[in-house]
Amino acid sequence: MLSEKLKRLLTVVHRWAALALAPVFLLILLSGAVLAFKPITDSNTRSATPVDLAAVVAALTEIDPAQKAIALNVSAGGQTIALKSNDPTMAGTYALATRTLTEPDGFDVFAFTLNVHKNLLIGAGIVVEIASYVMVGILAIGLLLGWPKLRNTLMGWHGGLGWLALPLVALTPVTGAMMALHVGTPALPSIERAAQPLPLARAIEAAAGQVDLSGLTEARRFRQGSVLITATNPNADGPNRYLVSGTGKVTPLVAGPGLVKELHEGTWAGGWSGALNVLAAIALMGLMVTGLYSWLRRARQARRRGGDAAASTLIAYASQTGTAARLAEATAKALREAGEAVVCASLAVLDPRELARFRHNFLIVSTTGEGDVPDPARSFLKRLGATDLRGMRFNLLALGDSRYAKFCGGGQKVRAALLERGASEAAAWQRADGEPTAMWRDWLIGVAGLVGVRLGAVDLPETDRPVILTLIERERLDDPTQDDTRETWRLRFTPDDTALEFRPGDLLLISPVKGQAPRCYSIGGSAWVDSERLDLTVSLHRWQNAAGQERLGLTSTYLCHQLQPGAKIVAQWRRHPGFNPPVDPRRPLILVATGAGIAPFPGFLAERARQQQAGPVWLFFGNRHRNSDYFYRTQFEQWQQQGVLDRLDTAFSRDADDGRYIQDRLMEHGEELLRWLAEDRGALYTCGRAGAAGAAVEQALRELIVRYGSRYGLRPDETLERWRADGTLRFDVFG
Repeated sequence: MLSEKLKRLLTVVHRWAALALAPVFLLILLSGAVLAFKPITDSNTRSATPVDLAAVVAALTEIDPAQKAIALNVSAGGQTIALKSNDPTMAGTYALATRTLTEPDGFDVFAFTLNVHKNLLIGAGIVVEIASYVMVGILAIGLLLGWPKLRNTLMGWHGGLGWLALPLVALTPVTGAMMALHVGTPALPSIERAAQPLPLARAIEAAAGQVDLSGLTEARRFRQGSVLITATNPNADGPNRYLVSGTGKVTPLVAGPGLVKELHEGTWAGGWSGALNVLAAIALMGLMVTGLYSWLRRARQARRRGGDAAASTLIAYASQTGTAARLAEATAKALREAGEAVVCASLAVLDPRELARFRHNFLIVSTTGEGDVPDPARSFLKRLGATDLRGMRFNLLALGDSRYAKFCGGGQKVRAALLERGASEAAAWQRADGEPTAMWRDWLIGVAGLVGVRLGAVDLPETDRPVILTLIERERLDDPTQDDTRETWRLRFTPDDTALEFRPGDLLLISPVKGQAPRCYSIGGSAWVDSERLDLTVSLHRWQNAAGQERLGLTSTYLCHQLQPGAKIVAQWRRHPGFNPPVDPRRPLILVATGAGIAPFPGFLAERARQQQAGPVWLFFGNRHRNSDYFYRTQFEQWQQQGVLDRLDTAFSRDADDGRYIQDRLMEHGEELLRWLAEDRGALYTCGRAGAAGAAVEQALRELIVRYGSRYGLRPDETLERWRADGTLRFDVFG
């Protein structure tokens, strides 16, 4: 087994060697594919009529008195001869009987292509030779990097083609390198050097006096003034070749061109071997194109940023449940319609240094938990560090609920961080209390004034929708006979409005007491599957006050202990598209949950069970004990048996035979997990407590990218930011 450090090094060499020599490889492979057709097009059938050697010599003497011809080919049947010459006026095809030109020398596709293949048309034979060695090295590294797992992805085909077609793809580069090193090729006899190159006519005369040339097909100048003659022999497996030195000495080349050369040129079995070499060239080009395209796609995705060209206005947002994101998108839409070029982006993908290049920076920041910043703002503040923001001006809209002690705490923290680093406010910050639409509209008018545009009709973003629900079923998910569990219930409601289009991951906001801030619960059902079943998973919130007395959460107590089947509640339904299943059902899913964070995922799987050609799903679930709080175990195992759930990995931290946490399971399967994300374009959803799930999962992913990411060209910080931005990573965590 290769060490990870060595694998990373080999991956870098494999990728950059291929990129650096890609144009040369392309020319070599394309020309090789064309040359592979030569044995296919060449006729293997010769006329039984012997060639009139005297007529050939006489024709050469008459047509080429200056002896400039460098190659001669005799047609099947011996009726015509084709000459190549340094004198272009003499080159062409001649009738042997009349010695008249019947066809001027035209463009020889194979001769031109051979020049490309050997010298790149510029005498760069050494470059071709080096490229041959590098190509063999790239193939060898690809094999060393591991046995591929066949799958219908771009890089799956790349790895599968490299391994399954190994003899084919290795054929031409390996034999090419061997020829360059003179390995496996027959040794030529010593050639007596002559003062002048031997004319073709004299060479044919000299050889005809010693050997049978009745099947003459070709004569061409060779090294050190010699001539290489080829003649067919019906009684032999292949043609006979003779080397005639400049002094007229004739030496039969008994060994022939050698198996290595025949394998490389595709001449060892006539047309069939030529066709095989065509396939080899196509396979090699397939490897090169898929590898190059994969690199270009990753590079393009790394640079991807939504926005207008030359925009001077930034709309940035930090959203936990989607409200700030919707308001930011509505702001960007309104400004664009007013004629302003805008970039709209999550704080999660912004480099703090970018803020200084925008003339206008408008931020919408929500609050989560007890005055905390949402996840995108948390990563932004970490990157902020000691960045100098002097000269940067911003205007902030903070979202919150005054029923919480730290009203708009998330926006306050972002604002304070920017001011501390030298930024200044273009206008006083605004705080939206509860439903933010009215405050947002007022803020938007101020934004338009700062930018200097006149707003037209403004489309309002979608707001929370009141719904009436009836509890129809409740089920205890943990084992009440065990002390060391967290009391958790499944609550099944039916909406009065059965046209409600809820999806897994959407939110239900519930407040049992008027005036109390509502609590958000993730919906685990789907109207696409059953519009009359809306499921919640609720854990009873227990905590201790400053005096050490146990207290229970008001809303969770209401739902777990007080609400009974048949009771109706009024709640708010909030779409949460950022945590809904992906639009493309074929996209692989990785679902990571701890405890009650499993809430939305039964809905994800229920949708996948109904979808045609659905992609694979991998579920990681962690809790305390397998036998007492393995929520939805039976249902998940059934989905696994049915093929809806492809992989199921669990971690039970307080079991003696386990003792692992969810991040441990991610690390155990890290290489495969990263392949799902980087190569198969999977999406990873995480739901659970911020510490046990959110931070732990992100840290595990960071470590996996450090360990295995180099083979995909990934860097930890850049990759995590990009994956958050493009929806590869999606988090719904709570305090």
